[in-house]
Order: sequence, then structure tokens, then C-alpha cells
Amino acid sequence: MKTIFFIPIIILLLTACEKDADIKLDEMPPVPVIEGYLSNFAPDSYFKITMSTGFQRNDQTYEPVTDAQLSATDSQGNIIHFYPDNEGIYRTTTGGIPGETYTLNLTKDTHHVTARSTMPVQVTLNDFEFITVTQTNGDIDEQLKLYFNDPENQIDYYMIEVFNSINGYFNRYYEPIYFDDSSYNKAQHSLILPYISYNGTGNYKIKLYHLNRAYIDYLNTLDQLRDMGYGESPFQTSVPGNPETNVQGGIGYFATIASDSLIKHIN
Repeated sequence: MKTIFFIPIIILLLTACEKDADIKLDEMPPVPVIEGYLSNFAPDSYFKITMSTGFQRNDQTYEPVTDAQLSATDSQGNIIHFYPDNEGIYRTTTGGIPGETYTLNLTKDTHHVTARSTMPVQVTLNDFEFITVTQTNGDIDEQLKLYFNDPENQIDYYMIEVFNSINGYFNRYYEPIYFDDSSYNKAQHSLILPYISYNGTGNYKIKLYHLNRAYIDYLNTLDQLRDMGYGESPFQTSVPGNPETNVQGGIGYFATIASDSLIKHIN
């Protein structure tokens, strides 16, 4: 299913720590490309590291980087180390702390990449349910209703993932859904997301991620480029514009997220 965006797709020049990537792929030598984020829940944290290639390359295969040194350091000097698998996915067993600022450090051969991000606070997911609404034409609209504590007096940005259990394993059956609270900002509320179908009796799991605005803009830019037919990665092909980045010495975006999840049985 198509990802549902509640945020306008706007390419903005954000805070002082973000900059226009201004990528000239036909001229620049390969540099590390970072994809992923640090989470307060360690199993959610991951980074995929590859090397950029010129837009004249027509194939969509990218060599994974498995020999980089990758870590994130908080303001107190505590270090979270990430370790790669053979596909270039770097993971950790240590979660981040909501509200803490982290500096990412990546070293690959002669390349040194840095970036900074402050992890949002954790937002508690209290409950969820599936509801149905009958439209005037008789069609049935299935919806997911979330109940969670939303910080007041600020605009917050979220992502959710929806899972249901098959043979004891939770499988995600929707692409991640992004939204913000600009139209219903209050401390405790419910939110209805349309077109999220009920998948039958069983156990369901919802994961709610609290994100930074800059990361949402970055994801929206990538999604826009894919919709325009520019491939799976705008860093490997000619693109009409560049996503903004907080990365120094490489390409991509270093994001920090805070998540909460809830599992319940629904008849």
C-alpha cells in the first residue's frame, strides 16, 4: 500500500545544522552514504553503509561497506558501537536516551564522516483499535484509531508501523505511515488513520515512532524523488533536486528516533 503522508512534501532549508547537499554526482569521487537511525530501542537501530557512485552508472547494485568503524557518542562521552553484517547493515545492542544529543562518527579508509542529532522524547502509546465507518454510498472504510500522549505546545512528527501475528511471528503488513499533530495538538488524544484494514482476529502490534522534523523532510524528499521515477536512491542517479543533510564528509542523514509499542488481541 502507498505510504500515507499527512505532511506536505516541501524541500526546505532547515536549521543551521542542516545544509543543501549540493551533490554533483558526475564529478565527485565516492563517499560514504548513510541510511538509518539510532533508536531508544536497540533492536530498531540500524545503519546501512554504501559508497556513492556517479549518475552515469545504470545498474542498481551497490557494494555494501562492511569494514567501516561506526559509533554514536552522547554529550557525556558514552559511546554506542555499531557492528556490521555481511550486507553492510550495522546494528547495536545499546539503545539511545530520549532527549540526549548524539554525534555519529564513521571512518572508512580515508573518509571520516560526522553528524549530530538530538533524540526526541518518547511518546507513550496507550491503546489502539480498528473501527469501521459506512460512507454515504454504502462503502465501508476501515480505520485505525490510536490513543497516545502527545506533547503540548509544539508540532510533533510521527511514524507508525502495523503488524499482525501469523504463526506466532509479527509481520508488518503496511509500509510505514507518517503524520504530524499540527491539526490536533493536545496532551491526550485519539487519532484516526484511514484505509488501515483489519486483518482478521488475532494479535496486533503497533509501533509509534517520534521523529525530528528534519528527518521527516528528508524522507519526504526521497519519496518524492522515487515517485518521479529517479530510482531507489537519489545518490546513485541524476535527480532534479538534492535532499538536505546533517552529514559532514558523506551523504545521507543521521536520524535519532524514540519509539513505543503495544501488542493486543483483537477479535
